[in-house]
Amino acid sequence: MRLDELTALFGQLGFPRAEDRERPPRDHVRAVEGAVRAGLSDDELPLELLALEIERRDGAPDLAPFHVIPDLGVRVAFAYWRPGRAAGAHEHSDWTVTAVFHNALDVATFDWDATARARRLVPKRLFSAEAGRVGHIHGPCIHDPRNPTPRWSISLHLFGPHDGPVIEEQVGPVEGLSPPAPRAAEPAPQADEDALSAALASHERECVRRAQIDALARRGAPAAALLARLHARGDAGTRRRAARALGRAEDLDARTVLARRWPGVDLDAASSAGRAELVARCGQRAQPLLRVEAWAAPALRALASAVELRPRDIPGLAEAEQLALARALVDWGTFQPLEAQEN
Repeated sequence: MRLDELTALFGQLGFPRAEDRERPPRDHVRAVEGAVRAGLSDDELPLELLALEIERRDGAPDLAPFHVIPDLGVRVAFAYWRPGRAAGAHEHSDWTVTAVFHNALDVATFDWDATARARRLVPKRLFSAEAGRVGHIHGPCIHDPRNPTPRWSISLHLFGPHDGPVIEEQVGPVEGLSPPAPRAAEPAPQADEDALSAALASHERECVRRAQIDALARRGAPAAALLARLHARGDAGTRRRAARALGRAEDLDARTVLARRWPGVDLDAASSAGRAELVARCGQRAQPLLRVEAWAAPALRALASAVELRPRDIPGLAEAEQLALARALVDWGTFQPLEAQEN
């Protein structure tokens, strides 16, 4: 199945136009659910969707649609779930079709009617969904998806054009329900804090690319072109991940020269709960990057003060430990191989 075939299905089923307020029959939403399930079981549709996502969304906010079906207002988007991330309990009032595209999610659902009466969340069901699991919503629903795994997950979403919050308009505030709009913006960061925000946003984008690489890696030769595209766009940590998926060797060695990135961000070695931490700081803001046993604190102090270094120069560690620490820093983007600095 291709995206144009999925798009054509909406016309064949007679889905209402965007300006119409009616909801399509549930059987029609189920038909779309079945088509998405069938499409994800092969390589053609997943690779086409990821190709559009990579080209149209790179760096855009989560759930930014990469495709909108003309006239119907149906939005197609991916969401990315870092380990432990939860969406927070929220509403859907129109139809949706959702699939776990990569890895897994747990989804808690809540009883809409009981929640409306009690004006607090009333749990209904908790279920686990692996990659390839597809479901739908037809009408009011409250749920809270989360990633319970130590790896990134990806979900695929098709949204009706009139989805939005309605329950609090009907009954007033509901305890435990996430706000329908982003929370009020925090005070604008000072200039010296912008550098850390930019660095962490860049790292998040690389994590999204690495999740895409992991989703592509199991699709073999048909995914090679997309993996090569992500390899060309990514930082050194992302390129290493893409090279591995492509069956190529691309890694650090003990003599690789690493150069500091994240200009305007200071590194500091600190102690916490009997362990040593490497912390990135800008102004009053701090972001822990690594935590090691207290005896390895001299290694973190050397990293904090270095502008350039080789893994073999990290003090107090065996070579395997030096390389593991260097890879972690490269994955964060805090250091990059010197030859990669122009990328």
